[in-house]
Amino acid sequence: MNILFVSAVLPYPLHSGGQIRIYQLLKRLSKQHEITLVSFIRDERERAYVSDLGFCKRVYMVHRGYAWQPKYILGTACSSFPFLLATYDNARMRLLLQKILAADRYDRIHLEPFYVWPSLPHTSIPVVVSEHNIEYSVYERYVATFRLPLLRPLLSWDVGKLFSWERTVWRRAAAVTAVSTDDATIIETYLSHDVAVVPNGVDLSMFQFQPPPTISRKRAVFVGNFRWLPNRQAADELVRTIWPAILRKHPHAELTIAGRHIPSEIVSRVQALGGRIQNDVLDITAVYHDADVLLAPHAIAGGTKYKMLEAMASGLPIVTSAHGMAGLLAEPDVHYLEARTTNEYVDAVTDIWEHAKVRERISREARRLVEKNYTWDIIARELGDVWKHAHR
Repeated sequence: MNILFVSAVLPYPLHSGGQIRIYQLLKRLSKQHEITLVSFIRDERERAYVSDLGFCKRVYMVHRGYAWQPKYILGTACSSFPFLLATYDNARMRLLLQKILAADRYDRIHLEPFYVWPSLPHTSIPVVVSEHNIEYSVYERYVATFRLPLLRPLLSWDVGKLFSWERTVWRRAAAVTAVSTDDATIIETYLSHDVAVVPNGVDLSMFQFQPPPTISRKRAVFVGNFRWLPNRQAADELVRTIWPAILRKHPHAELTIAGRHIPSEIVSRVQALGGRIQNDVLDITAVYHDADVLLAPHAIAGGTKYKMLEAMASGLPIVTSAHGMAGLLAEPDVHYLEARTTNEYVDAVTDIWEHAKVRERISREARRLVEKNYTWDIIARELGDVWKHAHR
């Protein structure tokens, strides 16, 4: 099939979950399909990565820039688009897509995720929309806990527009995919057809199984891209409340916060607690293998979190909330330890650090889970089936 793939982000380098997902799927699906990739970019320097996407038939890029610009803020104030979609309402992208569609025949158009829809010109070609999260749900939870109450009504208004547009795009698409059964069930309540589950995955050749040996030091890590709101909130809760409580029981424990775009207030708090910051990590596998437990106190679900899959593949035991493991087939006390309160987090990490049988059992079962359900080869075949059966 000839596929026109329109992406919100350039899928290289592999700095975010969205980039990892799109890169791994395109790399595999390009072996069976001719794929033209058209991607938004934030920085003109991203054009240098075109050679890293050589498995695509053609690659086009359109500069969007970063979201917080006056033109995007005014765009959402003066239109029906919420802020997120207003940043992808791009005349240059629409014109480019019109030219591409006029120059060649395409069997399917793939949008990833839904919010690039404003730049799609009118077409009769079946459109597949691939969702990473239920966006309105993520932002709705964030607004409910926003620290400036006076701004909540304005933010809620924007979330309302996001909810409306998300449903609109789902209904206009020929097919919609979700990364979890939970997300698929929500989307299906607004549609008259099933939603395919095309989950996130992990590269098992990169994240090799290496469970923690006998623990001589007590080392915890939090991993994330801090441009994603749930990561910022979870890390804030960790350094404000949970880690100080852990230190009271384990005064020599070591905390590492690793990832990208780590806010200065998080850096300051971690350093005040004697912890370590690793920003712009080049080899995330080394981070997992240097820790004894992944701590992830998420209060917001949405999609599935790559760090969970990566840690499970690597043999690193996880302590997280039900929200942190949302969307995955993992079971508490089998594939990870679940916690809700600060005291439960303290007890759970203590189990990992002080009981080798618990640590070894969870590591082994978690690896088996990802081997069975979350390899990219399996997932790519599932998306290929969606393309094959999508019809208007």
